[in-house]
Formats: sequence, structure tokens, C-alpha cells
Amino acid sequence: MTQSFSGRVYIVTGASRGIGFATAKRLVEAGARVALFARGADAVAEAAASLGDAAIGIGVDVGERDPMFAAFERTVATFGRLDGVVNNAGATMVCRIENLSEAAVMTQVKANFLGVVYGSQMAIPHLRKVGGGRIVNVTSATARHPEEFAYLSIYAATKMAAERFTFELRNEVKDDNIGVTCFSPGTADTNFGAAASAEEAAAAFQKWLDMGPDGDGMMTADTVAQAIVNCLTLPAGMAFDFVELRPNKPTAKALRI
Repeated sequence: MTQSFSGRVYIVTGASRGIGFATAKRLVEAGARVALFARGADAVAEAAASLGDAAIGIGVDVGERDPMFAAFERTVATFGRLDGVVNNAGATMVCRIENLSEAAVMTQVKANFLGVVYGSQMAIPHLRKVGGGRIVNVTSATARHPEEFAYLSIYAATKMAAERFTFELRNEVKDDNIGVTCFSPGTADTNFGAAASAEEAAAAFQKWLDMGPDGDGMMTADTVAQAIVNCLTLPAGMAFDFVELRPNKPTAKALRI
């Protein structure tokens, strides 16, 4: 990476591991200061500590408005400004619709949709204060490609809702010199679907196999992070509107949840 982010401050949500952590790591390595948000306070504190003094970890549920407000205020109080936000936090519950619990539905609604809403909303006044900035909202290729995996009804629906919200956001904040990108990754090597029960995982895997024996492979979290950070490098006054990054190598399917 040749782009320098020296002097800039970013928030990355869902940053204790996976794509979020890889994104925060790349930003720190390029000179930025970064606040890592995640629901698990201990895990995100450990993740931030591994990145050195340029990072802080804040435990927060992105689907709760008041705690998100406090987390943004703490970030700006610590670093003095805010230049961009990557709303990456998400939750996946592989489950057939008939068997969905209220908790499974609401966990995904809060993480995948409300987290994007609140993360974007809280960013606007801080970005406006410094003359503009960037918001990258991470969604999922599952919203358009059901062959990604099976029994992801609420996950896909909340990610699609986040995409529609992001397009509205883009139009609302253009006059504030805030660039907005909807970033849609395909299959990556993360803890995707780890909360699924053994029964639902097995049923989903069989349904996925029924779509064909091969998938498109899998990306590393760092590959996805590289593309996300690239969205932050454009000159002011322009932004990637929509980016979809997917693996492209026919690969025999394997159960990974």
C-alpha cells in the first residue's frame, strides 16, 4: 500500500477479528489512528493492543443507539477528529425460516442493519466538522447471490436493507463532501455462520450442495480489507458507489461452520 493515512482517524466496527480487524490493521500500518468497535470488550481491547498506541478498542453493541453515540464521542475525545467510518459489524444465523427464533432475527437486524444506520448517523456531524470524509458500509454478496449459501433469509434481507439505506445516505450527504460506498464481499475466511446449530448447518450445507458441487472459492480477510481500504483512497468529491468483491476460482464445496 502506497497511500498514507497519516493524521487521519477512522472507526472500524466488528473489528476484534476477521475483515474488521484486517481493515483496522491495514489502516494503522498506513499511518492512521483507529478506534476498533466490537461487542466483546475484552476481545476488542486485545485486538487494539496488538496494533499499538495508534489504536483503541471500544466494547459496544452497534445496534444500540446511545452506546454508539458514546463510543463515537470517546473516539473523537481520544484522537481529536474523525475522517471516516467502516461499518463492518455483522451477525449471521444460518436457519430455516420456520425455525427462526426472535433472538436470531433481532440479533441480525441489530448488527446488520441498525449498526449501519447508527454508525452512519453518528459519523455525519463529526465528518462535517472536518470538511468531509468517508463512510463505507459493508454488506454481503448474499443479498444478490443466493448460491453463496443456503438458509440465510434474515441475513440477506438485512444486508439488502443496509444497501438501500446506503444509497439514500449517499444522496443526503454529498453536499457535506462525505463520500459513501456500499461494499459487498463474497465468501471470505471468517467465522461466518459460527452461531448455527449443528442441525441447521447440516441442512443448509445439503441445500447448498444441491445447487451444485462447486463454489467460487474463498478470499482471505486481508484481501477483503485491502479492497475496503482502497475505497478510502480516492480524492475528495468522488467515491465508489457500489463495490462487489467475490472469489472467482471453481472450488469443491466444504462445510466450514
